[in-house]
Amino acid sequence: MRFRPPPPSHVSGLLSPSWRTSLYVTCVAQATAMLAFGFVLPFLPLYLKEIGVSPESAVVFWSGALVTSTGVSLAIFSPIWGALADRHGRKLMVLRAMLIGGLIIALMGLVQNVGEFLVLRILQGMFTGTIAAATALVASIVPRDRLAWSIGLLQTSVYVGISAGPVLGGLVAQAVGIRGTFFVAGAMLAIAGVFVWQFVHEHFTPPSIVKRPGFIETVGIGLRSPILMPLMVTLLLVQLSSAIVFPILPLFVERLSSAQDPVKLYAGLAFGATAVFSALAALFYSRLVDRSGYRRILILACFGAALFFLPQAFVRNIGQFLLLRAGLGIFFGVLIPATNAIVGLSTPPELRGSAYGLTSSATAVGNAVGPLLGSTLAASLGFPAVFIATAGVLTLLGFWVIGLVREPVSSPT
Repeated sequence: MRFRPPPPSHVSGLLSPSWRTSLYVTCVAQATAMLAFGFVLPFLPLYLKEIGVSPESAVVFWSGALVTSTGVSLAIFSPIWGALADRHGRKLMVLRAMLIGGLIIALMGLVQNVGEFLVLRILQGMFTGTIAAATALVASIVPRDRLAWSIGLLQTSVYVGISAGPVLGGLVAQAVGIRGTFFVAGAMLAIAGVFVWQFVHEHFTPPSIVKRPGFIETVGIGLRSPILMPLMVTLLLVQLSSAIVFPILPLFVERLSSAQDPVKLYAGLAFGATAVFSALAALFYSRLVDRSGYRRILILACFGAALFFLPQAFVRNIGQFLLLRAGLGIFFGVLIPATNAIVGLSTPPELRGSAYGLTSSATAVGNAVGPLLGSTLAASLGFPAVFIATAGVLTLLGFWVIGLVREPVSSPT
């Protein structure tokens, strides 16, 4: 008779005192990684102009295509990395994402044309995915009763990096040029990976010899699951709503600004304002979970985000726009950590890598479709149509959560 191995010691905080250190180091590393990504993402349209892409319609198209290409490759490879994480450990996947990602980002500073840039963006999607890797790692090393708080803390670190990245990236770009920001970002990702390698301890138990579902079977189980599938759609639409503005936000800020204004800095602030308030929301939302539950918080966040997206289509100056972007963050910051916490609470520990791989794939699809949709709407109907359409998507998402997302039970099934 074959027995499954005992659960790893980290299921109890009393038996594994190192989980707090590992959590904090993972959060710092993830914040550093997102800071590095945030250095360059808001300035893609401006970098395209620098390497010779014109006219503005071509810049809008290629901005969307570059973000979409990364999302497509990430969507394809995330479930594969998730399955490997369940077999070989989640820490290894974090190291892969950060160290290889650092090299790829640095090489982007050397491109001479948009074709080379496109190849590196595809490779970035294939080999990175730091958020999914870190989320699976955190879900596997913290006690179950601290999962919601831990996921919220991790998501806060993501938002801190996102919020500070564009602002610091704007300052770096003003000082050394956009190319220089890619080299700095690559070095930061590599440093984050080294910190994880040295200071994060995963009590990984290799899988038992009991037959595990294969990769294709795992994907099928996830797509058929009445619990996981609605959460995958939720994350897809949340990420679509976030990424839809990526190609047009710097250009929209440029249109709102005068010729003398620091457009690069304002573009960074437009991204950063949302991320700062998202970080605060992600940090404190777990205090509301005990009173209201995850599902009710998700519903409120969907409709609240829609209400803040809609008036962005009608702003007349940069100040109004930044205020609305900040208010949006209060609701947007709850959506991802609350959904990821439900995934962790509803999934057996030995399959969490695969589960987060599938949800990361759904997120990547949203990240791929969003910029393409945003570019198409902006080119055909104008910039305001992007914000109006996004408000509609978030409203529909609220009704989706009402109808299909379930409150997690006390133990995974």
